[in-house]
This record gives sequence, C-alpha cells and structure tokens, in this order.
Amino acid sequence: MIKIHIKLILRNIFRNSLFALINVTGLALGLAISLLIGLYIHDELKYDRYHTKAERIYRVTSFSDFGGVVEKSSSCPAPLAPALQAEFPQSVLNYVRIFNDWGTEYRIEAVKPGGDTLHTAFRERNFYFVDSTYFEVFDHVFLYGNPAEALNKPGSVVVTGSVALKLFGRQDILGKSIRADGLFPLTVTGVVEDPPLQSHFRFGYLASMRTLAMRFRGQLPATWVWNPFWTYILLNDNVRPESIESQFPGFVQKYFYDAEKNHITLGLQPITSIHLHSALDYEIEPNGNASYIRILGFIAVFLLVIAIINFMNLSTASSAGRAKEVGVKKVFGAIRSQLIGQFMLESLLMAFLAMIAALVLINLSLPAFNQFTQKMIPAATLFTWPGIAVLTILWLITGILAGTYPAFFLSSFKPVTVLKGKLTLGARSIRARKILVTFQLAVSMILIIGTFSAFRQLNYLRNTGSGFDRENILMLPVQKLPVVRTYDSFKGRLLNINGIERVTAVDYIPGKDHNSHEFKIEGFPPDKWQFFPALVVKHDFVKTFGIQIVAGRDYNQENKTDPTDGILINEAMVKHLGWKSNEDAIGRKFSSIRGQERVIGVFANIHARSLHHPRGPLVLNIKEVEWEVNYFTMFIAVRLAKGVNIQESLRQVNQAWEEFNPGIPFDYFFLDETLSRLYVHEEKGGQISALLTLLVIFVASLGLLGLVSYMAVQRTREIGIRRVLGGSVFSVVWLMSKEFLLLVGFAILISFPAGYFLINYWLSQFAFQSPPPAWLFALSGLVSAVVALGITSWQAIRAAHIAPADALRYE
Repeated sequence: MIKIHIKLILRNIFRNSLFALINVTGLALGLAISLLIGLYIHDELKYDRYHTKAERIYRVTSFSDFGGVVEKSSSCPAPLAPALQAEFPQSVLNYVRIFNDWGTEYRIEAVKPGGDTLHTAFRERNFYFVDSTYFEVFDHVFLYGNPAEALNKPGSVVVTGSVALKLFGRQDILGKSIRADGLFPLTVTGVVEDPPLQSHFRFGYLASMRTLAMRFRGQLPATWVWNPFWTYILLNDNVRPESIESQFPGFVQKYFYDAEKNHITLGLQPITSIHLHSALDYEIEPNGNASYIRILGFIAVFLLVIAIINFMNLSTASSAGRAKEVGVKKVFGAIRSQLIGQFMLESLLMAFLAMIAALVLINLSLPAFNQFTQKMIPAATLFTWPGIAVLTILWLITGILAGTYPAFFLSSFKPVTVLKGKLTLGARSIRARKILVTFQLAVSMILIIGTFSAFRQLNYLRNTGSGFDRENILMLPVQKLPVVRTYDSFKGRLLNINGIERVTAVDYIPGKDHNSHEFKIEGFPPDKWQFFPALVVKHDFVKTFGIQIVAGRDYNQENKTDPTDGILINEAMVKHLGWKSNEDAIGRKFSSIRGQERVIGVFANIHARSLHHPRGPLVLNIKEVEWEVNYFTMFIAVRLAKGVNIQESLRQVNQAWEEFNPGIPFDYFFLDETLSRLYVHEEKGGQISALLTLLVIFVASLGLLGLVSYMAVQRTREIGIRRVLGGSVFSVVWLMSKEFLLLVGFAILISFPAGYFLINYWLSQFAFQSPPPAWLFALSGLVSAVVALGITSWQAIRAAHIAPADALRYE
C-alpha cells in the first residue's frame, strides 16, 4: 500500500511540478536559514564549555560607585585572589589571575642559541601573564611539555602551536628562547593546541606570573587600588556562588582601603555566561550579545513557521484540482484515514526533499557564512548523532505540521458533491488562510522596521559627534618602546614632516576607553580619595583632537609647572561636583597622587568611550614624575592635514620611526576606523537582519502567491461571468486586490505597535539613540502593499485573460 501511495505521490508531484517546486523551495529556504541560524546560536552558546570544570569556574567582578561615577570592572587588584582563598578555604579550591595591562602589545622576538634575533620581531596583543595554577583550572591540550610544571618558574612561557610555527617554523620548541619587548628572555616550557574559537579568552603566549613579579622587584603590587588582573576562582564541589557573594561585603570591609570600602561591590560571574552576558569595563576580549541571539532565534522560528504556513496554503490552493481524485477514491472504498495517511505521507516526502535541498544549500553557503560571522562552524556538525537527531525531529515536525491541515482538509470532501462539480471550499477555509497571510505580512513589516532602524542607529553611532575631531588622526602604539624615552625629539621630528599638523600622546584610545584615577577634590574630606575617569595625556592633546575649552585655558608647554599645578576637567565633572558654573570651577583644588593641581581649564564634554555608554565626568591629566610619564605614554597621536597624501605621509612617518625605534616593526592605525569597529556587532546584526528580511519577504510572497492562486481558482466562474457581462481586466484586478490591501491594513495594526516595542527594547542598550521616524513605519507598510498588489495583480490578470467560455466551463 505504501508503495502505491508513493507512486501516486510522485505522479502528483510531477503533474503539479510548479506548485511542488514552489513548495520545496519555500520549505528548503526556511529550513536552511533556520538551521544556519541554529548552528550560529549553538556555536555562541558553547563558549567556554570545553573546560571540564566550567560549571565551577567564576570570574570575580568589581563594581565601584563614587557619588554616581560608576565603574563596572571585569578585573580586580592583584592581592584579591589569594585573599579570597585564604578567607574562604572551604569554598575556593583554586584561583588564576591573568594580566596584560588591559590590552598591552608586546614585541616578541625568536632568539637563536647565541642570543641573536632569529627574524623580524612581531607585535602581539595575545601575550598574557598567568598564575602557575592556570592549567589546573582551565583545560588545554599539551603538545609538548608538562602542564604541572610549565609555569612554575620565572622566565617560563607556554605558547600555542600556531605561535611556535610562526616563531620557529616547527612546534617541538621546548627550551627555545624568546624575548618580549626586547627586555627579558623567556624559555618555552610548553606548547599547547590553539584555544578553541569558543573561548572568551584566546591567547598565543602565557608567561608565568613570577616573570611579571620580577618587573615589580620580586613581588606583585600589594595595592588594592590598581586592578588590571582578571581573576578567576574555582569553587569546590557543591559550593553555591551565592554563599560566597553574601560574604563579600564583609570581605571588602576587611581588605579594601578606607577610601574604597564603602564604594566597592564584588560579584561572581560564571565563566560560561561571560561571552553573551557580560559587557563590563576592561573586558579581556570583545564579547557577544545575548539580545542578538534572542533576536536571531525569533527570526529563525518565524521564518520556519512562515515556510510551513506557505506549504499549507499552497497545498490547499491546489485542492480543487485534486477534488475529483479524492471523490473517485472514496467511491471505490477509500476511507478517510487512508486518505489522511496518503496526504501526510506526501507532506513528509515533500519535507524530506526540502530537507535534502536545505542541506545542500547549507553546505554551499557555509564557507561564506563562516567568513561573514568570523567562525569556523563545520558542516559535519549536522551529521553527528545529536545533529542527525535534530534534523530528523525537525523533518518530522515540519512535515506533520505542514501536512496536517491539507490532509484533513482534502480528505473531508464528499464524493457526491465533488463528482457533481459542486465543490465549495467555504469561507472558513479562506478566512484561515487570510489570517496566516496577515501574520506573514506582519512579520515582514516588523523585520523591515527592525532592519532599517538597525542601519539608522549604526549610522547615527558612526556620525554622531564625539566631541572631538577623530578624522585624519594616525595612532602609533608605543607602550614600552624606546621612543617613549625620546618622545620630545620624536615629536619634533614628526612635526618637520610636511602634512603633519600636531602631535601628542595619551594612555588610552580616545573614544574607545579610559581608566580611573584617584584625586583629592575641594569640598571632599582631605583624607579621602575620589576615583574618576581620566586620560593621561601630553601637551597639545586638546589642540590635536580639536577639543573645545569652554572656561579657563589649556595646558601650556611653556609653563613648566602645569603638570604639577594644573588639571583639566570637563563640563560633566563641574555639574557632578555641584559647582556653580564652569568659571566657578577655575582654581578649585583637584590634586592627583603626586601633584598639587588646581583646575586651570574646563573642556566641552567628549565621548571618551563608545556611544553604548553615556558621557560622564572626565579628567585630562599630565603626569609629573618621569617614570609615570613614560609608563602612561601608550599611544602617540599624529594629526594629518586635510587633503594630505596619506601614503607619502605614512612613508615619512615610517622613516622617522626607524630612526627612533631601530629593528622594531612600524605599527599604526587610524582613529576613525578603530572607533567605527566598536559597532561591528551592530553592523553585522544589521547586515544579517537585511538578508533575513529579504528572505522572509520572499518566503512570505510565496505564501501570498498560494492564497491568491487559491482564491483565483475558487472565483474562476465568477470572473468569467464578469468578463462576459463587460467587466474590464482592471475591475477584476481591483476585485481581488482590495481584499489583500485589507490584509495589509490588518498586518499594519499588528506590526506597528510590535515593531515599535521591539526597536525600543533593542535601542535601550545604547546611551545615545536614534528613534525610528514615522516614515519608516509607513515605508514598511508601503513595501508590503506593493508586494501584495504586485502578486495579486499578476495572478488576477492571468485569471482575467482566461477565455470566458473556458471559465464558464470550469468545474
């Protein structure tokens, strides 16, 4: 019997090849896109779960609030980890600290046995110092070396296999030497496999923490203020993090300084939630965003539901053509359950063909998808046992859901009515299809609104004034390089290059990040430090970045006492401190650790960080002591004149660089390009939304085509009569189109409020927002109306051009 059913199903598919092709195409697209999104979400959810102890590993976070100036830090002071283990020995089994001074670059050289450099040095950001317990907490596969001893001694370093190949051309390099920043030699004591891409922390080099201690005269800094150590603890079995967090207030009171203890809150963050649920200050690497995952998940479900709805609509649209088949089978004894089985089997077969087509589409598009998302998702993921189980379940669910309504609908035809040619499929059937199509149109409008809003917000973030001129600024990373000690000479050399207008230096990239520093301020207790966001700068910073001074004056290089006696604050700081006006702030005490500064100038508010964060108080400070001046000189900023030949300027800057940094690779970036990359998640989200919106509109159009075709079949005789009585083609088109315009109207009533709510929810994660304008909602309705009218008109014109005699002979 099944063999006969399959033969009949295949015969019907070939007889109605157009409907079958549209059905399979719609389902295949829905399945392929949904599965691709599913693979992406699965990859995002796997972050850091490869560690066998992942469920017991937590990162310690530190939130500080000094009178409304908040820092949500992902890192902590160096003494915190050992103090936690000493304070909670029954709960904290182990700890690991990771340090690279919040993103410091290191110049790495491979060293020959004689001490000479093997080849040109590399500048690396993925160089970290870690505790010797690192491999007791985190899991990594050792290719060479002993994980129990690899990081025990000063001067030891573990590298990844790819780094070993880059440095020495092979991976078995135990005992080989490298130099970091040309200063201290390190011996390779281990080679590990590269960390999986699903890790919030990807390294190339892990040097022992005892090596870092050598830079601080044998001991890590004991201060509880300086906090650049990412701190992880491993809890004992059956220890709940809440039990430790509840004791953190007492811990803070016991260990932190008096100036901090009433302003600091510690927390524990599961390592498995960092990638998608953490957006703290000083993250070790940029993380993902759980809201994007939820949005993509909803789109995947909607797309699959729309594809299934289309299948139902298109199947029932061809029902009139199969009515006599059902009637004849019932006359010859077929019972309803047999007919339902036949149509369900047909639906499952169509779903199976769609699944095969979807897998082919996934295999063809996965390389481009991986390149776009910067992932390495293998196609084989779908062919593991869990993957096969998911595919099987999805096929069965899709086939059953898509085939249930057509099966019960088609099997319900009465033989006498069908064979007399009096089949009427009823208003309820059409009404159900109209509801489904209205749902599709509403989803399409919501996605149109969302996509345009995402691009509008991204454009707003890129073009909104930062409060400073970020165009034509060349940034040179110089931390710990020789040029830091000869900065003034190097600056003079650069200013002699044609097309260079100004040169300055700063510790962080303006517009991207900053640090917090301690100050004693007039009006506050003289023995209490206040912590505020600050950039450590050199002379000409304000002029180089085009920052407006609104009261007082800028730093003056001719005034030798400015570093110790003067400081700049922004307007937000004046307001935060409650001073009467910008002018009133001039002369107020605002001293740093080693200075006796007073406010000499107030500058206009700038975005020291991305526009995900609000503008707040900010200090521009010049350091007083030489070693601090050198330590905080991390980037040299070079302002190029507008219209200058960029390549020629870069060539001459490179020449100057080689004079002051012999043997060190020239590295640079443009500030505006770097700041634009702060919104890469929004850009990719917008691009994905645009692609998915087009696909949803296409798939929804197939559903609309199914309903129009169905209604055209039902009204064939009516159209023929109207044509015989002199009705024009236009009247027929309008007859059918007005019903679909009404559906568009209902879809608008659903989509506009839903779209407005969803967009405002998404925009809430930005401190600065560009709300969607009214015309955007009108545009989504117009696009849907044009698509609906286009499809309806095409099908109506086809029906209107059927010869009246043929139309009246129909059925």
